[in-house]
Amino acid sequence: MARDSRGQVGRRLWRRRKRRPTDAPPSPTDPSAPPGPATADPDRLLHHDDADDDDDDDDDNEILEYPGLTPPASPQGTVADTRGFFARLFGRKPPPPPPPPPVDPIASILAIPRGAARLDAFEARLAELTPGSAEHRAVAVAFHKELVALATEAGVDLALFESRVQACANGLVAAGEDEKAGSLLSRIGRRHQAAELFVKAGAIDALEEAHAELAFAEGGPRFEARLAFERFEALFLVGRRSEALAALTAAVKLWDNPVYVEVRDGFLARLPAAHSVTLQAGGDVVRVTNHFPLVLGRGEESAVRIDSPLVSRAHVDIQRRAGALVLKDLVSSGGTRLDDAPLNGPASLSPRGAIDLAGVVIDYEVDDSRLLLRPRLRPRDVTIAARSDSVADPLVGCGLRFVDGRAHLVADGRVRLHHDVVRLDTLLLIGDRLHVGSRTWLVTA
Repeated sequence: MARDSRGQVGRRLWRRRKRRPTDAPPSPTDPSAPPGPATADPDRLLHHDDADDDDDDDDDNEILEYPGLTPPASPQGTVADTRGFFARLFGRKPPPPPPPPPVDPIASILAIPRGAARLDAFEARLAELTPGSAEHRAVAVAFHKELVALATEAGVDLALFESRVQACANGLVAAGEDEKAGSLLSRIGRRHQAAELFVKAGAIDALEEAHAELAFAEGGPRFEARLAFERFEALFLVGRRSEALAALTAAVKLWDNPVYVEVRDGFLARLPAAHSVTLQAGGDVVRVTNHFPLVLGRGEESAVRIDSPLVSRAHVDIQRRAGALVLKDLVSSGGTRLDDAPLNGPASLSPRGAIDLAGVVIDYEVDDSRLLLRPRLRPRDVTIAARSDSVADPLVGCGLRFVDGRAHLVADGRVRLHHDVVRLDTLLLIGDRLHVGSRTWLVTA
């Protein structure tokens, strides 16, 4: 609409409004008029003076408020923007809304903790994108970087994620990253496909390096280490823990893979102390050892610890001599009595008696297979010293054997280890539960 025509329309509407009575009800043909009697106020109807009626040049800059032209209501029930309404009325369009901010397709995936879930997210994202697009290439390269980091930092064999590696390689090929795709495929044993990609990319040096790594991995120490680690897993599952530990130690010697080292350290941490094992059932504690000489005192190295300031750190020891057990005072400050008599020198233990360490009395029993020590202040805290490599005490209810200083549970159909019948001699670990009759013994540190 031209400027003159627009101004004439405005003046005609204004004159018609001035001739309409101010107290008259709104016209029934005007559905947008507000209900009730209208009270016209010239100052509200027009924002300029009457003297401006003849000024056609300023009509375009005037904002008129006509009572009969109320902006329509939006579908939500709110009144639409007045400026947008009059812009549409006079042919002006509102500016378009700003474009949405770009979404990074990789940031949301990297927010997932590292592992199989993140790899699955990369694979799913690749399947959604158009092959060869810029976003597809960025996701494929990030996927490749994640796989390499996982294999390097966690010591994981990428052959475990073969399907995901193949999906990443396909994405890299579609993105023109043939050398990266070949390096991935070579690590999962796809040598022919990797060779074709290396040749296609002109990466002859990478091809030779991949062949050297494969030859080393398949026939070198790493291959032997993988076999040893697999033997460890199989032997441990069937209860042959001693052989499993030997296989695990061999795997770490061949290849200090972080995973192998971590498993080895965790296994060793669960082994009880050398030549000793502690069993606990409720308030009953039984320590079994085959280490002689057997030291009794207040120190941490003592086989029987006595928490008394009158007892020396290494008060006495018990040694094996010519088939007998001999008690010897280690120059203690509080003195020692054996069977109510002062101990002035080495003396043999009788089948049954008491050892007095500066007022702390320990009852003992001796037979051909073991020595039993029971402090009177803690009668449920018992120490059993085996006189040979094996012992079967009725107090425990099962047989124990020491091999290379490690305690083993002797095979017995009446004993269960973690609810499984013990059919082979089994190396004991801290945390094992032995079900012997109605009692359950827990192996503790």
